[in-house]
Amino acid sequence: MNGFLRNERGGATRWIIILIIIAAGIYGYQYFKKTPRYALIQFKKAILFSNSETAQKFMDFDSVIRGLPESVTRGQPDEMVKKRLIYELDAPGEKSFFSSVKGWSVITVPITASRDQLTATAQPVEGTSVTLEKTPEEYWIITALQLE
Repeated sequence: MNGFLRNERGGATRWIIILIIIAAGIYGYQYFKKTPRYALIQFKKAILFSNSETAQKFMDFDSVIRGLPESVTRGQPDEMVKKRLIYELDAPGEKSFFSSVKGWSVITVPITASRDQLTATAQPVEGTSVTLEKTPEEYWIITALQLE
């Protein structure tokens, strides 16, 4: 313990620097969790690993379903479409509606935020558009999804 706090060859300084680096890493991760990119990454991860619970955290299904074309909803009530999409998310096989999400480049995709930082849009692949909104808790969720 005596050598731990002694300033021989920078002992205490080394620990202070390590603590600063750890604190900066924790702060950076907490900041990153409140970005639209994090929401896109988590949504893609939910699709890849068939996890509808995570997908529901990062996508407002009710808003997305209201904006879907008739070819997807097939004239069904919103609740039926929601159940069908959640079932598809949990299924480990090929996902027909969400198949293009697997090819999203969520790390490098440019994200455009509005001036007030309350909405953002991204085009992860050609022909696909994602609209995100910031929640009161400062996290981002997908509110509109237009897939090719």
